[in-house]
Amino acid sequence: MRLAPGNENERRHLLPLLDALDARGIRPAELWADRGYASGALEQALRERQIEPRISQPRRPHQPIAPGTPTQTVWRGKKRRLKTRDPQARHRWPVERTNAWLKAKRRIATRRDRKADNYLAFLHLGMILILTRSF
Repeated sequence: MRLAPGNENERRHLLPLLDALDARGIRPAELWADRGYASGALEQALRERQIEPRISQPRRPHQPIAPGTPTQTVWRGKKRRLKTRDPQARHRWPVERTNAWLKAKRRIATRRDRKADNYLAFLHLGMILILTRSF
């Protein structure tokens, strides 16, 4: 597990985390990620590690939407944009749901602990609570 400030981009921690997992003998076959991880360099680095990237690709502005794709109009600042559903979101949903359950614990949602070990201890405690409720 890696712990970093909350105001950093998570993408910079992905490859070191995968290397740490590989050192422990854990090698995933594929990696599911949202549009924030879309990068040719990152996908190439994953393929070099024999990990198949399953990363959602962002729709570029003025890119045509495929016929039959459900859309929703949303406000982004002062502009209205069409939002399309991410077809890979259902695969990431269990992870996003678990993160939401963890953030429901106030002590985990906002890191107030000065020591990283204390925060990680409460993070582990939160996971234990989630797991005990699921059985």
